This record gives sequence, C-alpha cells and structure tokens, in this order.
Amino acid sequence: MPESVHLETCRTASQWRLFERVPEILHGEDTSFVPPFPGQVMKLRSPQHPFQREGSLRAYLALSGGRIAGRVASIVNRTHNEFHGDRTGFFGFFDFTDAEVACRLIEQVRADMGEAGLNPLRGPFNPTQNDECGLQVEGFSGPPYFGMPYNPPYYVGVYEEIGLEGVRDMLAYYVDPALEETFRKRLGGLAARIRKRLAITVRPANMARVAEECVLVSHLFNESLSEEWNFMPLSSEAALEFTHDLLGHLDPEAILIAEADGRPIGFSIVLPNVNEFLAGASRFPRWLRWPLLLLLLKTRISREGRWAAFAMLPEYRRRGGTALLVYEAITRAKTRYASGELSWTQDINDDVNGLATQLGLVPYKRYRIYQVVV
Repeated sequence: MPESVHLETCRTASQWRLFERVPEILHGEDTSFVPPFPGQVMKLRSPQHPFQREGSLRAYLALSGGRIAGRVASIVNRTHNEFHGDRTGFFGFFDFTDAEVACRLIEQVRADMGEAGLNPLRGPFNPTQNDECGLQVEGFSGPPYFGMPYNPPYYVGVYEEIGLEGVRDMLAYYVDPALEETFRKRLGGLAARIRKRLAITVRPANMARVAEECVLVSHLFNESLSEEWNFMPLSSEAALEFTHDLLGHLDPEAILIAEADGRPIGFSIVLPNVNEFLAGASRFPRWLRWPLLLLLLKTRISREGRWAAFAMLPEYRRRGGTALLVYEAITRAKTRYASGELSWTQDINDDVNGLATQLGLVPYKRYRIYQVVV
C-alpha cells in the first residue's frame, strides 16, 4: 500500500469527534447526505453504552496528504458469535475517498480480525444488524429515512474492487399514499378474518412504563426473529437506549403490541423520519445543531414515517398474525404520516415481502451486506 495513506487509531475525544464527522467532511455537499444525531457515534466510546457489554470496536481514521480521507471500525461482536456459535468478524462506519484508501482501511480490519482469530469478515454494520447496516446498491433517489444508511453510488464499485462480495440483500419499499384504497381492500378483509379467528388485539406501548415495555419488546424481538440470517439479539438496555433518544418525539402509537388471550405475541415500530429535520443541519455550526434539532422536533411534525420493525411469534406468524400487524401499523400511522418507507426486510423474508407484493409495493431501494475471508 502506498505510504501516502496513514491510519490513526481513535483514542482521544477529539479523534472520536473527527471520526463522527468524516462522512460529512467527505460527502457533506451531496444533497442526499444527512448528518447523524449530534454525538450519536461519539456515544459508542462510553463504557456505559449497551454495545460495550456485547462487543468492542477499534475506530480508525485515514489521512492522505495530511487530510481526512476515510474511516472504518473493526468490530468484535461477542453476543452475535455466542448466539450463532461462530467466529465472525465485522466492519462498519466505512467511508473513503477512493479505492486506495478503502483498501488500506479494510486491510487494517482484516489484520485485526486475524489477530483475534475471527473469520470471515462481514459488514457494514454500525455497529450491529440492529443499527444502521448495509451498503445502498440501488435506488439512489434522495436522502435516506431515519435509521437507514447513506453512501454515494461509487462505493458499490469500490467494495467490489477491493474484494468484498455480497452475501445478503435488504429491501426498502415506498408506501405510496395513492395505494391506500388498494391497501384497505386487499388487506382489510383479511385482517378482520384473522382478528376474529385468533382473537388478536393491538395496543400502543405504554410510555409511562417505558422500561418494562422495552423488556417486553426485546423479548418478543428475540423470540420472533431468532431464525433471521445474521440475527443479533436485542438487549432491553439497547432497546431502552434507542427509545430514550426519541422519547417525547414518538407518536403515541409508534410502538404497537399485539396480544392474544392477554399474552404479548408481537410488535411493530414506526419511526418519525427525523431526517427531514437533520437534512439541513449541515448548514449550521455543530454546536448549534442539537438545540436546533430539539426545537424542530418540538414545533414541527414529520410528514413521513418509517415502518422499521415487525415481529410476531412463529406460531402466530404461520397463522397470519404478521398480516394483521402490518395492516394495523400502516393504517394507524397513516393518520399521522402522509407517506413513508417500509424498511428494511431481508430479500429472503417471504412473509413480509409476500405481503408487500400483494399490496402492490415494489422495492425502490436495495442494501447489501458484504463478506470476505480473512
């Protein structure tokens, strides 16, 4: 590798702040780029962050000619490997100016994984599958929804050039308001029949008991989705951390709990697309962004929502419970959001993808997980 690319390990707070800023430094002029929640990446260095109980990461900055040229994190996910009984290594927060920088960064991660005895190397995950993950490979039609990753189109060719191979795709569907009548006709009757047959009720999560509800959601998540490819168990601490970030900005019915005979059997989550407010943040100094974002969240309402999660216990999923939950989640959220995105679902998830096809939805964005042998 040419010596012009120099790597620094992030150890100090200032290095971590720079690590968080790298995508904006490289791509801030792109109209599709959205800055992260201020301090969101910085939080990962705290020993109190939930991920620190599940794994560890090393963050690297790449400099070329004295200028920032990229970043990457090499990630050891103990929880994932204990659950799957394997020794997979992970990478994430992977940004670069060109293939030379990308190659230097990924070689450093491969060296870390070799040292730790982990193989293969898989990513990108920021830092887990339950966070932003995947490389966008299709549908570059504007900014991402909240919780979905951003990358410029040229990253796709660079990933392939440096030897990374795609192993799984995730799909995003646009929920077009024009399909609402079709949606009600096709799924409304089915939902009514399922509700009658299974005696399923759907209630909003009780935000006055947020810690208890997060324990419930993490349990349902782990029981419902454990067979998903690359599944990452969700701890109640991680669920609570995420909820606290958005507490006060969630619609009362953002989190729905499905019950049968008084027993919780599934849940759905729709998130306000706060990227509507974050999109213009790069015009302001960093110190002003957080108070500005809080002001916008208090005084404005998101026009769009992201249906981010559907989980149903297997015995009810096989009997149509997911269809009822999807119907309830979308129809309830439509009273608040004009449109939105259903994302993401793995390309092998026949349950959700089949429902989407029945409703006339087609994937409009595609994300990909890559892998390479160390």
